[in-house]
This record gives sequence, C-alpha cells and structure tokens, in this order.
Amino acid sequence: MHEAYGYMYRQPEYHPPTQGPKDCMPYEPFRCPGGGICISIQYLCDGAPDCPDGYDENLRLCTAAKRPPVEETASFLHSLLASHGPNYLEKLFGNKARNALEPLGGVQKVAIALSESQTIDEFGDALHLLRPDVEHLRSVFMAVENGDIGLLKSLGIKDSELGDVKFFLEKLVNTGFLD
Repeated sequence: MHEAYGYMYRQPEYHPPTQGPKDCMPYEPFRCPGGGICISIQYLCDGAPDCPDGYDENLRLCTAAKRPPVEETASFLHSLLASHGPNYLEKLFGNKARNALEPLGGVQKVAIALSESQTIDEFGDALHLLRPDVEHLRSVFMAVENGDIGLLKSLGIKDSELGDVKFFLEKLVNTGFLD
C-alpha cells in the first residue's frame, strides 16, 4: 500500500497478458505443426514455405483453404439426404453412395475428401471410387459447368433438385475440382 495525497490506496498489480509457449499472437495466428513457430495467415499457400516442414504449402491444406468448410459441406450433404432421401447422392457419386453415403465412410468422410482433394480424381482415389463412378461424377460436374440441364435430368435429377445440386457443385468447380 502506498500513501498518496494523504489517502491509502493499493497500487494495481500489473499482470501481463498470459501468452503461453503454445499460443500464437493475433497477428501470427497460424502455428506450424510440431514447433513453436507461428506465421501470418497471409503466408499460407503463398508458394514459399515458412514452416520448417513446409506444411503451410501442403496441397491438402491449400485446397481446403479455398473450399467451403467441412462442417458446411457435411451439413449441406445431410440436408440433401434429408430432403431427397438416403440414396439421393447415388445420382452424383454412383452406387457406393447408397444408404446416406455409408459405403463411402459416411457424410463426414465424404465432406473431408471434398475439402482436401485437389481434383475429382484425387477425390475418387480417397474414397476408392471405381473409374465409372468417377467418370459419372465428372459428367455431372461438366453438365453443371456447361449449364446442360438436359443431361442432369437424364441422370435422374429432378427439377426441384437442380438448384441444390448446382449450388453445391459450382462451389467445387470454382475451386478447381475439375482441373
């Protein structure tokens, strides 16, 4: 306690912000795996490795950074299944997509593969899709990209479903999924 101007007061103690060795600063919020190095978000996927192991340039990380979040994709897939039935996604992904994607590992696994796979072929490899299923999916994407509503209808996609399918697939097309 100090006496100032005849009054007794307690000087407030200074407590610096607690920043443990595992916390990154707001201006460098991305922690490189396995170390104490934090980097700015701007350095992610910029073509120059900043993490010691180069993780900030990892293709899966950089692909996922461009795509909708896994949670959003999973939620969207769930809503398609709820609206159109458990075998609806078979129209997109082929026979393995029956029963709400269970043969492919479930909605979460498919959402992760859509987020991390740079191309449609990598997606097919990640989920062990047969070549005809990948080609079927490619034809659906091409129909969306080219605005070929007739092809989509021939695949069994109804008028009431076209908006949902186009919305979902265009997000992937716009991030290079067909490249």
